[in-house]
Amino acid sequence: MDIDTEIRARITAAADQLYQEADRERFPTVDQVRRVARADMNSTSAIMKLWRRQQTVAPESVAVAIPERLQETMSAAMSTVWPVAQELANESLDAAKAAWEQERAEFEELRAQLSDAYESQAQELAETQQTLAEAQTAAQLASEVQQQQVKALTDLTAQLDTAENKAKSAQERIEELRSDLAQAKTEKEQQAQTYRAELDAVRVKLESQAQEHRVELDAIRAKMEQQAQDYAAKLGDAEKQLNISIQELATVEARAKAQQEAANQQQSLAQTQFEQMAGELESARQRVAEAREKAAELNGQITAITAQNTKLMAMIETPKTTKREL
Repeated sequence: MDIDTEIRARITAAADQLYQEADRERFPTVDQVRRVARADMNSTSAIMKLWRRQQTVAPESVAVAIPERLQETMSAAMSTVWPVAQELANESLDAAKAAWEQERAEFEELRAQLSDAYESQAQELAETQQTLAEAQTAAQLASEVQQQQVKALTDLTAQLDTAENKAKSAQERIEELRSDLAQAKTEKEQQAQTYRAELDAVRVKLESQAQEHRVELDAIRAKMEQQAQDYAAKLGDAEKQLNISIQELATVEARAKAQQEAANQQQSLAQTQFEQMAGELESARQRVAEAREKAAELNGQITAITAQNTKLMAMIETPKTTKREL
């Protein structure tokens, strides 16, 4: 894999730094190195494989067969040395196997770290893509809002031009109305002067008529009051006569009752007198009722005359009020 030298150096330096910070007890993960070195995942994983191999170099296996030169020169001693050499070779092989197993375990750990780092990076990529999509959406919305604002500004400018034209037309119309108002005001003042003269003439005429009506009303009121007094006097006399008749009737009834047994022979005369007295009483009652009706009629006439007088006074006061308003 072709990786830039500067990226290789940055990844290796980051791995050495993290390894030293861990007191050389555990290897740093690929994701940790990637974050510190600020490199991509593929380059970091490839360089980390080489870096781990450099930290734990696997020994090569010792040859099992005896070299021919040794067989020729040391055939006698080989039978004694070979078992020892075989044992040493087996120990080296066991050590190499152990180191290989350790490297294999570290490789599995590296693979797991790569998987975790890939998932983390994938999640970061998804979050970044989501953020980018949100930013694009926000940019699109901002663009739409800007377009709407530009359109609104254009509409507002058009409305402003229309409003200015309307204001200009309205100002011209106001000037025309002011001229018409001044002319109408002059005409109204002339009409008002004419109306004032006519109203003054009407007022003088109404005051003269009102004075005449006052004299007539005073005469009618005096006559009505005198008639009311006369009817009241007659009503009083009728009531007095009625009371006297009632008292006489009561006296006659008492006297007739007391003398009934003794004056049975005069019953027919007393009955006749009683009927006469009852007729007089009924006549007196009718006169009283007629007097009351006449008094009520007089009161109605007085009320009507008073209402007419009030209406006439209101008609007299109206021209004065109209004159003040003008």
